[in-house]
Amino acid sequence: MQERRIVCIEGELKDSEIVIRQGEEIVVGREPRFSNLVFRDMTISRKHCVIELDEQGDYYVTDYSECGVTTGTGHVLEKMVKTKCVVDTVLYIGKAGTKIKLR
Repeated sequence: MQERRIVCIEGELKDSEIVIRQGEEIVVGREPRFSNLVFRDMTISRKHCVIELDEQGDYYVTDYSECGVTTGTGHVLEKMVKTKCVVDTVLYIGKAGTKIKLR
């Protein structure tokens, strides 16, 4: 089974990472009851986005937030739509400069 890592490259959890395996999802947000990757930043929603690694090893990100998720290329993810993202995609979440990278 393949595993990858989601790495915080900017923000309060800079240099921390979480492992994701094929078929798993990681919930990014502010509320520990809902999220696996938890931030204190109040501009990050309780359940901000979900990052999935499918059985083929492809990433999918779904935005559930009020302030959105933007990629490093400036693409704003459509809310409530599962969007395919390639390895090394950078995601900007919240408004305090939090960036995570899909590795």
